[in-house]
Amino acid sequence: MSEIKILKEIAKKLNASLRKSEDIRLVPYFAEYFVAYGLSIKGSELGFCVEVLKKRRGPDLIVRNVSRNICRPIEVKTGHTDRPGLLCSASFGMGKSIDKAEFYSCVFVVFENLAVKECFVFTLDELKEIPQSGRGMFPNNQCNLFWCENLSEYKRQFPNVKDRLDIEIRLHEHPENFKNRWDRIFS
Repeated sequence: MSEIKILKEIAKKLNASLRKSEDIRLVPYFAEYFVAYGLSIKGSELGFCVEVLKKRRGPDLIVRNVSRNICRPIEVKTGHTDRPGLLCSASFGMGKSIDKAEFYSCVFVVFENLAVKECFVFTLDELKEIPQSGRGMFPNNQCNLFWCENLSEYKRQFPNVKDRLDIEIRLHEHPENFKNRWDRIFS
């Protein structure tokens, strides 16, 4: 069985388990395989292969092109639009993975009702302002990338201009620059 078919099958089974159990602890695992499957489809025609690292620390995926000597670690983050009292965000904990440049790109998978709603692709450089933001939801989680349905809602959630990040403004003003932009990983 090809890599693409294997990743598709695993993502499909994880999605079914997630839907049946409604256990949100499965969301990050499903997201990793969902992204790996999507990247393997796009990357295969460019000579890239995708590996899921199956660990909880460090990058989640590796995208490789052996003939071009390219190896890119990919971080997969998830957020939920339907969690009462919480904004949808990609959490980077205290920001160490960004500060230490542990990944090349980050894919932020937004869920609604346990289904994928959006996928946004960011470069490491675009996320470097997050560790300095200190706008976390919890003391040990101070580095978050926040997403709202639109720019107006984002500004309502962050009425103080100094609390808004450039990357979040760019995401909300021009989501098409990030949404499903798998090509940003392979370029």
